[in-house]
This record gives sequence, structure tokens and C-alpha cells, in this order.
Amino acid sequence: MKTIEELFNEIKKDEKLKEEGIAAIQEGKLGAFMKAHGCDASEKEAIAFVKAKAEKAGIPLFFL
Repeated sequence: MKTIEELFNEIKKDEKLKEEGIAAIQEGKLGAFMKAHGCDASEKEAIAFVKAKAEKAGIPLFFL
């Protein structure tokens, strides 16, 4: 299984995967998206990871 960071790095490099991830967040299906792409982390863990990355980069995430 992939870590959240490994999946995140794949998403950054693949526009189609990025679009699928955004759609999954908007539809409330992030957990299913992650499992489908080989990551067994919880949805809460993934959101916390993304928020931490955004905060470190100074990017506000109002949608999470």
C-alpha cells in the first residue's frame, strides 16, 4: 500500500489523477478514491496531510 505522501506525489505529476482527486473531495468520496489508488489511510488522515502541506506553503484551503 502507498502512503499518503506517495499518492500525493503521484497526483501532483498527473493531471487526470489530480482532477479525479478534486472530484472525489467535492463528492465526499475521498476515502474510496484513495483506496482505488492503493492508499489505505483514512479520509481524516488525508485531509490533515493536505491541510498541513497547504499551511506550510501558505495556501488557504477553504473547501476542506
